[in-house]
Amino acid sequence: MKDYLSEMRSFAAVMENGGFTHAAKALGVSKGLISQHVKRLESELGAQLLFRSTRKVEPTEIGITFLGYCQNITQSATAAFEAVEALRGEPVGTVRITVPVSFGEMFLDDIIVAFQKAHPRIQIEMELENTFRALQSAHIDIAIRVGLSDDPEQVAIPLGQLSELICASPTYWAKHPKPETPADLGNHNCLLNFQYYKDGNWVFFSDDGAQSVPAQGNLRLNHYPLLRNAAIRGLGVARLPRYVALPAIFDGLLETALDGYSSPLRPIYLVYPYQENLPVKNRLMIDFIRSWFVERPDLLETRTTSPRHIRLAQ
Repeated sequence: MKDYLSEMRSFAAVMENGGFTHAAKALGVSKGLISQHVKRLESELGAQLLFRSTRKVEPTEIGITFLGYCQNITQSATAAFEAVEALRGEPVGTVRITVPVSFGEMFLDDIIVAFQKAHPRIQIEMELENTFRALQSAHIDIAIRVGLSDDPEQVAIPLGQLSELICASPTYWAKHPKPETPADLGNHNCLLNFQYYKDGNWVFFSDDGAQSVPAQGNLRLNHYPLLRNAAIRGLGVARLPRYVALPAIFDGLLETALDGYSSPLRPIYLVYPYQENLPVKNRLMIDFIRSWFVERPDLLETRTTSPRHIRLAQ
């Protein structure tokens, strides 16, 4: 049987990139060559793989089945070359990462700069987004996520837990006495992240149990760094993740309140699709991110969590 690896790679690229033009650009070849490859496969298989129109291409039922095999064989071929390069001390390839927006803005630039200094031949593609996407179908190698989806084939490494601090600027506290109990927040302009607090309530824990209070104010955003900036400018009281608040606290731009109360903890995971043979480039990035947070224990709570429906990495 003839070797059809190039043809299978081209077909997979057409489906993954939404058409022949984008596939050609992704592979660095001509659109005509991509078309020839797909036609050659259809001739060999004796079946149509794609429905073509002037606007888009869609896979046939046979094309959907064949696509999975094309992706597997091309990924295996890529992994084989990357493994050999790694044995030679030269890890190569592309790592695709997705992270929450505020998390990425705070950390990932430092992490990526340090990683690429150590591994300059590994390319990184990073998306900042707050939605969960299926890792395998989206061709994502690594994700950092607050919480988990129910995908049973994901491997999850706990990085820590997101805890929050009540903060405002020294100027604000000078004009508005610090609250002594959560109920005192009713006397303050609260800056709310409506993505995580859709009901407008902040929950606190103490030795007396849980307490929920309304967070009422004139500014509602879904972006923690912007809420931090608003608090620094004296607009009100913000509830910020430790990793967002600490740099401003260390610089004297924010001061905390209600330190005797704790917030609900949200686990943060480094997640990747389960593979029997994890590519070396992915393993290097996973280990690098994990070590980076281990060396900075003040950023996240490190009490253990008990995740469900996942393969938990050791």
